Order: sequence, then C-alpha cells, then structure tokens
Amino acid sequence: MTVSIPEGQVYLDNASTSYPKPECVCTAVAQAVREVGLTTGRGKYFSRINPDEVVKRTRAKIARLLNIPDHHRVIFTYSATDSINTAFFGLLDRGDEVLISPLEHHAVTRALHYLGKERGVGFKKLTADADGRVIPERIAEAVSDATKLICVSHISNVSGTVQPIADIGAEAKRLGIPFMLDAAQSAGSHAIDVQAANVSILAAPGHKSLLGLPGTGILYLEKEISPQPFRVGGTGSFSELYELPPEVPTFYESGTPNVLGIIALDASVDFILETGVAEIERVGHIKQRQMLEHLVAMPQVELMGPTDSEMRGCPIAFNVKGREPSEIGTILGEKYHIAHRAGLHCAPSAHEFFGTLERGGAVRVSPAFLTPDDDVDYFCDVMDEILG
Repeated sequence: MTVSIPEGQVYLDNASTSYPKPECVCTAVAQAVREVGLTTGRGKYFSRINPDEVVKRTRAKIARLLNIPDHHRVIFTYSATDSINTAFFGLLDRGDEVLISPLEHHAVTRALHYLGKERGVGFKKLTADADGRVIPERIAEAVSDATKLICVSHISNVSGTVQPIADIGAEAKRLGIPFMLDAAQSAGSHAIDVQAANVSILAAPGHKSLLGLPGTGILYLEKEISPQPFRVGGTGSFSELYELPPEVPTFYESGTPNVLGIIALDASVDFILETGVAEIERVGHIKQRQMLEHLVAMPQVELMGPTDSEMRGCPIAFNVKGREPSEIGTILGEKYHIAHRAGLHCAPSAHEFFGTLERGGAVRVSPAFLTPDDDVDYFCDVMDEILG
C-alpha cells in the first residue's frame, strides 16, 4: 500500500513547541492584539481586557495548576531557559556545585559550563539506570559540602524518560538541599505538585505543554529561595527608587512583560484546568504508546529510552540501523511532510549517555493531547513504507 501524502504538514514536534493551540488561545490572542496596548503596570487603559488583571489571575491559575502555595512566588520570564538562568546566576557562586541528571538540556548544561568558567561553579551527574532515570538512593553519595542544588529535568526532551521526582524531592529534603525541577516537557501535560514533591524551584516555558506562545516562561521560587535578580530595570512601580522594589514577583520582573504571551497563558491554563491534567496525560499517552509500540516492533529501529510506554513522556527518539538520523529526518520532512526534529536536540549529554552522540543524534517525534489520531496513524504507515 502506498501512503497518501497530505498537502499540509503533519505536526509531530510538540517537544519543541505545542501545536495546534487550543482555539480559546487563538481567540484570546487575536482579541488582545486588536484591543489592548499590551503593557501592564505602566498606566490606565480603558479596554474590555485589563492587562493588570490578566497578569494577576494568570499567576493564580498557574499556582493552582502546580499546587504552589503563594501565587506571588510565580514569576513570569521569557522562556524556561530564562527561568533557569535567573535561578543559576542568582544563586550560584564560586565553589558551589550542582547535581544534575545525565539527560539535561543545554538550558542547564550550557549555563553550568559558563558559570564554571566565570565563577568556578561545578556540577556532577547523578547515577542513573539504563534509561537515564536517577536512582534516588544513590544521590547521597554524590553530595559534598559544596552541593548547592539538585537540578533534574522532569521528562527528557530526547528519550522521554520520566524522572521519579517525588523520590528525588524526598531525598533532597532529607539531605537539606534545594530541589530544582526543569518542567519544560511536563508542566501542563503531567501532574506536578511542588509541595508534595518538595520542589524548591521550578522552571517551565509557556509555549510547550502549557499551550501558550513562545517568549513566555515561569519560574517558581519557594519562599526560602531568594536569588539575586538576573535583570534590573523599570518595573512600573516605585519609580522614585533606584533600587529594585524588594517585593516578589516585582523584584524579578524588570522590563516590559510579554503581556500578549501572558494573555495566551491565561486562556491556555484555563483550557488545561477545565480539561484536567489527568485527561491530557491519558490521551497523550495513548498516542505516544501507539507510535512507540509500532517502532519497537520494527527490527530495524533502535529506540532511545524506555520501551515501556508507562515509563516515559511523549518525546520518542529513535534511529534506523545502518542509516543516518539526518537521512531519515529528511525523508520524513521533505517527502512525507512530517514535522519532527533530527539531531542532538540541544541535549548532547543525553545523546552521550545513550551512545548516539557520535552518529549525530537521533530522529525525534513527539505527539501530544491535541495531535489528531489520523496523524499518529499516518506516521506509523510512513515508517512501514520507509522501512518496508
């Protein structure tokens, strides 16, 4: 059977950016662009949309989603990378050390390499099993007097490996070390309870599983965590002061915020709360499982990460024996119109761990809750045709 190729694209790159967006997000953004000056805390505006109120209520919704006890500890940033940099640059100093998983994204590893050169900050990779899951019982052996943070990505953007964050958080609490969670691949699509998991710091982007727009991010800081600010400037309040206003979140939000992006998050987090994270995870998992099981059954395919769909998130990275990932990626994209990502995925540490660094990485596909079922079926048919 010959696969019928669609005219448009089949989108399977949700690990990069979620698509499609909920219709309520599209409507909210279009209305805001037409009707609002898109700034906040700077003046009085007479519009059906009050930017100050949107920002305030969106903080509260995000706090509800992640069980954050005080919505003032939700800080708006411009990406997960921006959130991670705010925490690292504000907290880490010469002689400090960070413990990380072997699967971290460049948002973590490049920042730590830079701080190593500039400030003498060190890091160690925690012991993990064959799928890259950190072994909580082995964390203590990596701890030293210099250990300042334990930083782990909840779900690998390469292998889809899900870290046991409740166990890691419990061990971090026992050891008296703050636990920082990179929730880039999980916030909005998987249950996160920062209090239950003893998460002291959380970073997430707005444009992935939170279903918002690029240029937005969130940073949660536990009350006891007070990094120095990463950027300094106007805040729209206390303009008589040359020092930053000490109140959180204002202390960390200098500059004009991405109000359009926050309006999108206001709508997208409503959609997530109304749908339910459990339902979003359930439906996304069904699509991931169908694609995963199809790939696992193909003898030419080499899968990265767990073969058990219950042990992973939606990113699926694989290679084909005897063929370069760039070749398979080109075929998927140019011939079959499948949006995906082939290469190192800004995570060479993960590819080093799985032994795929030297071959140039892997092909990654990533379905999600809003991926049409027909697109999942199409991918499976395409793989049959490519490898048949």
